[in-house]
Amino acid sequence: MKSPLISTAEDFERRFGDEFWLYAAETICKKHSLSFQRLTRAVQSEHIIVLADDSFVIKIFSPFRGGFQRERDSLRFARAKTSLPLPEILHEGEIGGFDYLVMTQLHGRQMTRDHWLRLKPREQKAIVTELAIGLRELHSHDAGAIDFDWNGFIENQAATVIERQKAKGATAKWLEHLPSYLEENLPLLPKDLAPVFLHGDVHFGNLRFNEENRISGLFDFADSLKGFHEYEFAAICVLMIQGQGEIQREFFRAYGYKESEINETLRRRLMLLTILYECSDLRKYALRLDPKAVNYTLDELERGIFNFC
Repeated sequence: MKSPLISTAEDFERRFGDEFWLYAAETICKKHSLSFQRLTRAVQSEHIIVLADDSFVIKIFSPFRGGFQRERDSLRFARAKTSLPLPEILHEGEIGGFDYLVMTQLHGRQMTRDHWLRLKPREQKAIVTELAIGLRELHSHDAGAIDFDWNGFIENQAATVIERQKAKGATAKWLEHLPSYLEENLPLLPKDLAPVFLHGDVHFGNLRFNEENRISGLFDFADSLKGFHEYEFAAICVLMIQGQGEIQREFFRAYGYKESEINETLRRRLMLLTILYECSDLRKYALRLDPKAVNYTLDELERGIFNFC
């Protein structure tokens, strides 16, 4: 099969919608003797996702982020280590120069922000409790088999934070304050930690729910890593429960934090990790919180997002 000419990330983005990817998915199915009635593209990913009926998922990886190895190794590691349902790898391979995985498809619906906000507080608390317990289980296992340099990752994120946030439309006020913010708060991160396995990007888009609003699946491990367990909370707090102080407290309690530990120091560490988060976009987080929040200082934005204390 002749693949598109792709030598840069820009090439991949430009050819993202090509019909080639459906033909590639069909070829993969034939290679592994997988029967199907219909192949459907799922567009909410930076990788090529093709759904085969409601049975399995074909994921063809962008060649420029190392997502294939991260996802494959993570799913192997995480299997049977959490009560949260995870995909199972059925096949792996390469087609036209692109790595792929074939995985089981997790059933359920995606939770939208509007649906989440319509849930009763007790229903929201039940969901974050289930999520916290499942992640604590995942974090409790020896992650020595996962190859990832946490300290090097943090150093690189700190060194490139200005250019990354500037590209996302961060305000001049934030950009001016970021160097001093990092200098003041980087010492809050533990130096001699036993790094744990991290999914790295837990939010509504990577979760599925059943009719009883129980979690029926956690997927997309292409951003997984190994490091400080609180990094896992960044995406959850800015993309799921931002500004919901009591729901945040319930999450931390369910994870295992004492009441005395849910404090300003935790809040400051979480804001720091949000700034260093691999996909961080402070402007987007501010707008999700309140359109006026783009005029906040970093300290005000921290207190707005993480308002559990």
